[in-house]
Amino acid sequence: MPADHPHQDRPLTGCPECDLLFRLPAMAPGDTALCPRCGYVVTSNVRDGFYRPLIYAATGLMFLAIAMAFPFLSLRSSGMENSMTLPAMITSLTFFGEDVVAGLVLCFVFVIPALILGCITVLCQLLLLERHYRWLPLLARTLFQLNAWAMVEVFAIGVIVSLVKIMHMARVELGMAFWGYLAFALCFLLAMKNLDRLLVWSTIDRLRPLA
Repeated sequence: MPADHPHQDRPLTGCPECDLLFRLPAMAPGDTALCPRCGYVVTSNVRDGFYRPLIYAATGLMFLAIAMAFPFLSLRSSGMENSMTLPAMITSLTFFGEDVVAGLVLCFVFVIPALILGCITVLCQLLLLERHYRWLPLLARTLFQLNAWAMVEVFAIGVIVSLVKIMHMARVELGMAFWGYLAFALCFLLAMKNLDRLLVWSTIDRLRPLA
C-alpha cells in the first residue's frame, strides 16, 4: 500500500533509499508501506512480530551445523570415488595456495551468515521479552550492516550450477550436508525477509526509557 497519506499523529519516517520524510498510514497485518517517491519497501507489518525471524534464525543455525558436520557430496568416475565436506573445501583451497579465496569463502558464506542468524536470535529474544541493554542498538546496527556481505544464496546457486556441469562427467551423490546447506540458505532468507527494520528500531526506542 502506498504511504502517501499524511497522518499528523504519527512520527515522521525516513526512506532508507531516497531520504524522503513522510508519515506512515495505519497498517493492517500483512500490509506493506512503500516510499511515495521511489517505491522502496519501507516497512512491512509482518504477522507474529519477532517470532518468525527468531524461529527461522534458530532453525537455520541448526541446519548450518548439519551442513558442516556431514558429507556434502561424493563423486564417482572411472572406478574412483571422492567425498567432500564443506570444511574440507576450505582446507583444499588453502592446500592449493588460494588462501585469500578460502578466507573470503569462509567469511562471506559461513561466518558472516552465522553471525547474522546469531544476532537475529539474540535480538528477537530480547525484544520479545521487552528487555533493553546498552549494546542492543549496536547489535541491531551490526546485523543490518552485515547483511550486505552475506553471500549465502550466491554460493547455493553457484553450487547447483556447478553440479549440473559435473553430472555430465561423473556420478554425483548428494550428501546430507548439501540439503542441510540449502535448508540453511532458505531459513536465512526467510529470517531476513520477516525481520522488519523499522519495527526493530521502533521497539528499541520504545524500550529505551525502561532500561
